[in-house]
Amino acid sequence: MTTENDIESLLADILDDSKPLPTATVAKPAASPKPAAAPAAPAAPVSDEDFLAGLMEDTPRSPMDVAAATEVGAEIVLSEIEHPVTQRVTDEPASGGIFADSSDREEGAQIDAIKMPTFTADDFAQTMDIRNFATLVTLNTARWHAKVKDRQAAKDAATANDADEGAFETRKKLLVGADGLLKAIHKAIDEARAAHYEMTLPWTTTSMQDTGRRTGGRLLPNTLFVEYTTVMAEKKQQMLSALNAFEPEYPNLVEAAKKKLGKRFDAREYPNVSSIRSHFDLSFDFQPIPKGDDFKGLPQVQLDALARKINANTRTQAENAMQDVWKRLHEVVARMAERLSSPDKLFHNTLVQNVRDTARLLAHLNVTNDPKVEALRKKVEKHLCEHDPKVLRENATIRTTVAAHAQSIVEEMNK
Repeated sequence: MTTENDIESLLADILDDSKPLPTATVAKPAASPKPAAAPAAPAAPVSDEDFLAGLMEDTPRSPMDVAAATEVGAEIVLSEIEHPVTQRVTDEPASGGIFADSSDREEGAQIDAIKMPTFTADDFAQTMDIRNFATLVTLNTARWHAKVKDRQAAKDAATANDADEGAFETRKKLLVGADGLLKAIHKAIDEARAAHYEMTLPWTTTSMQDTGRRTGGRLLPNTLFVEYTTVMAEKKQQMLSALNAFEPEYPNLVEAAKKKLGKRFDAREYPNVSSIRSHFDLSFDFQPIPKGDDFKGLPQVQLDALARKINANTRTQAENAMQDVWKRLHEVVARMAERLSSPDKLFHNTLVQNVRDTARLLAHLNVTNDPKVEALRKKVEKHLCEHDPKVLRENATIRTTVAAHAQSIVEEMNK
């Protein structure tokens, strides 16, 4: 049984952040002098509420805005060279959306066919305090990929093939043949990210139709808090152990790679030995979920406007979270229906395990306590999780029965 002291110890493990990553500073060019503007006509007076409404209005973003938002913060340069050697990430690809038409997504026809029900009522934020059931957690990662663009190699390849210089893009592996210890660090970070996405839900107003990346925290159900902190403490320790093995060997690994790279070796492309550790990070931030009455000390008209905006966002965010739940269930069940539909089709053991894992997690991730989701989860547990992969392979009758149940659940979700 997990005690309060155990939880405190787990939290200490994952909240003990390593040295913060320094950010590269880039001098901004001086702005060109602008001609003096003609005096503007006096603006009509606006109320405090109208002013807030203008600030909080959700306006459509242009494709260029979305592209810019996707790039911001993605790369941080930690060495003196121009090559981006470290990637720090606190966001995720967009998926899920409130009342979204999913026809534009690129996830395959099977997923595009999902029909999304509505999970939240208009007064969701007023009738349910989701902070009683969940909190927000942000995963922060950084890593040195040991890869850089080699413009000269690309130019040489173009010349050798009598091609345009822009026809080739060459990436150089800086630790080629000597990156085993580096891969161990990456493996721990990747496993932590996968577990983070598995045990949390998106908490964002970004919909399926938005191209830009989602940022910020994800929804962590309180019933998964101990399991989450246990897994993340383990992954963080794995990352630190791998980093402890990599750091003292780093100079030797560079020397070994130097022989592999030959004339293309360039010492300036490597971080300094003294700073290599700061290029890696696996840390977590926990935040409470905002609520409409959190604002204090402002005029009442402004408090009311802010509360309405926060509450409207809360409903959208909850709807997006539940659509993510619905999509997860549909994906694993549809996959099972497709693979088991013919006795000649092969499948991995993970086909069954993924269904089992999803059904188990849905008992926690159904944050709005939606009866449709719970009823489907129980059907999945009863009809799809009982038999092991070996039984499904060897018993054609059981395989056919399970496939029929899976297809029936898919059809129910698509109604």
